[in-house]
Amino acid sequence: MPARRSTRLGGTRTKYTNDPFAAAGLSEDSDEEKSPKKKGKSKVEYEDDLSFSDEEFAAPQEDEEEQESAGNASEDEEEEPPESLMELDGSDEREVDAKSKPRRSRGIRQPLTVDGKIMVDDGFMHSRGMFNPQAHTGKNLNLQVNFGTDERDQLAMIYTRDRWFRGIDSIFPTRDSLNEVESFPTYGYGLTFGSDPEEVKRERTHGWDWYYDADIGGRFRKRQRLERVEEDEVRQIYMPQSMGRHTVLIGPVDNQTVIELEQNEAFNFGEAWEERNSRKMDTNASKKAPKAKQTSTQNRKVREGWIINFGHKIQAMEWAPNQPGLTQYLAVVAPISEEQKRNRTAPLEGKVAPAFRPSAPYPCTLQIWAFRAQKEDSLTKTMDMRFKPRLRLALCTDWGDLRCFAWCPMGRDTREEDEEDVQRNIGLLAGVWGDGVLRVIDVKMPRGADATEYYKVESPVFAAKPPSTLCTCLTWLSPSDIAVGCADGFVAIWNIAHSEISTPTPIPYFYHRVHATYILSVASAHPTHPHLLATVSMDGETRLTSIINPQTDVAEASRMRVTSPQINFSPILQSFVSGEENDFVRLLVIRRFFSSFAISRLPSALSTQAPSSPWHPTVLAGSTSGAVIATNPTRKLIHSKAKQMQQAWFTHEWVPGKEAGSSGVSRFLDGFRIEKAGLLRNLAGETRLVNNRVVITIYEEGTHITSLAWNPNQHCAGWASAGMGCGLVRVEDVAV
Repeated sequence: MPARRSTRLGGTRTKYTNDPFAAAGLSEDSDEEKSPKKKGKSKVEYEDDLSFSDEEFAAPQEDEEEQESAGNASEDEEEEPPESLMELDGSDEREVDAKSKPRRSRGIRQPLTVDGKIMVDDGFMHSRGMFNPQAHTGKNLNLQVNFGTDERDQLAMIYTRDRWFRGIDSIFPTRDSLNEVESFPTYGYGLTFGSDPEEVKRERTHGWDWYYDADIGGRFRKRQRLERVEEDEVRQIYMPQSMGRHTVLIGPVDNQTVIELEQNEAFNFGEAWEERNSRKMDTNASKKAPKAKQTSTQNRKVREGWIINFGHKIQAMEWAPNQPGLTQYLAVVAPISEEQKRNRTAPLEGKVAPAFRPSAPYPCTLQIWAFRAQKEDSLTKTMDMRFKPRLRLALCTDWGDLRCFAWCPMGRDTREEDEEDVQRNIGLLAGVWGDGVLRVIDVKMPRGADATEYYKVESPVFAAKPPSTLCTCLTWLSPSDIAVGCADGFVAIWNIAHSEISTPTPIPYFYHRVHATYILSVASAHPTHPHLLATVSMDGETRLTSIINPQTDVAEASRMRVTSPQINFSPILQSFVSGEENDFVRLLVIRRFFSSFAISRLPSALSTQAPSSPWHPTVLAGSTSGAVIATNPTRKLIHSKAKQMQQAWFTHEWVPGKEAGSSGVSRFLDGFRIEKAGLLRNLAGETRLVNNRVVITIYEEGTHITSLAWNPNQHCAGWASAGMGCGLVRVEDVAV
């Protein structure tokens, strides 16, 4: 039987490579002795220096003169490495000594400074690895990824956890939790959200020195010119014309009360609940209790609040901050109807898309309504239902529709100049009008007068517009700095205090392109990180940009196919709250901005959300179906596997009126249970499936929730307001 021969080829196996360094004989293995590999498992040994990212940047010193000068140093003096030789990634655990550890630069030579520090160009791109928050990591590591390792940030989150982690605060804030802010330990940084308390105090006091300065502030206030106008002229031209009475159905679902509201009329909807509750108490009391106790139970009310009819869609709405008194002011914008705009033509009409060209100079009115709180011993005040809301100030303009506005949210301590002034200082209000210009108005009103004041704004205290584009959105960075998003994707920042009044168009000190197209919303991470700006563009991109270095310090979130133009910063949660392409509300933590997670789900598409309150973490989101959903994402933020709960504040439905002279019929439903939020992004258990396809319902424009707002003042932190597409505004104290 012939012997069996091996079929293996003899000699050295031919090796093919695409590595140009290996082909040139510069591979790392060529200088090292090859050791035979052992089979089986072996312990992996790492080098002492674990700074892999630093090896790529370190370079040997090849200049002979520098080596000679380094060798001529005196032997009796020990050389200490400079502080600038710390790791490039910002950590201080290990130092890089380029002289003692020369490494191969692999064809890239980095210049060195005199002290041995690697000279990095401003445009040099670098990246650092970080943990994947979606991987199976421990709780401690997950918290470090979310909130960092700085003591200030961790103490701020511990304060948030201890105050708002309880189950009773899982939806709306409770009055007990709001009142305990004075007795609860702050851990040093709890009330300042991780910022230095001295810096926050300095911003509240010295940050407003420019406004009270006789030179800078005097010239700033003289720019504004107001002209008094008659009430009849305002209601005929600057306010939407009345379309008739608005019918409202509200109260218990089995016995709702019908209300007829005229334009600019307010109604206490607590009366609809009080009648039913009194009748129910009378029935129960007559069977089980004596008659003496019946009268005490009749005054008990289930819900209290106001409904105001503005006659047209609510475009924007926000409470005035820095109001420590009992009177609170709500600014509302309801643009005029399309019938009132027919006789005016816009420039470049038919040549440029409406979103990218200035509108016609349509008349518009900013209405400021007054509400009052009750005198109580507790810190948190309830609404005084004996004081009927009234219009206190109307500011008329001819610059187009007021698309968006924002009060300056920075705190301001009251000074003697405010008390000596004849007029009451409400605050600085910045807005973007239809002509694409940013304007700032110094809002004041007479003291001690209850009559409504009507003024036309001829000239604001500040006005600016970038060249060849329009302003689309805005946010405040400080008491004197405003950031604006533009239609061409740029972000501009102006300082309203030091702008030259002689210049017709003030020049921004920051003007950088952040997106490739229209910016829908911009938000600042004030006060913790005021240099960070989050922007949402029309192409679905959401980005976090640092104005210190906008070219390299940029983070992007997952792109949305259907853009949701809603984003704001919650300082309590150290996160941005934004919408998602479907019907989810997502949370974008600053340190893991690239990876978001859902915190709530709405019954329809997201239409608006309330700016986050500085006194509690509850998030309010409105939908196109008329539902307003509330949730507290603190538990979900700290423990990712925790169940997220949510609750409907109310739902609103609107249908056109059949009778002549009617502006429609609205119905409110209240008393919803707390439910578990379904945050799964698959079709399993989907309730809107028709023939295995998700159905999207198109609702009437009057049903939409168009604006939401929290009261930013501490003693009225539980007050919330909601504006509808039919022109109704609902104001209620939702603190439990």
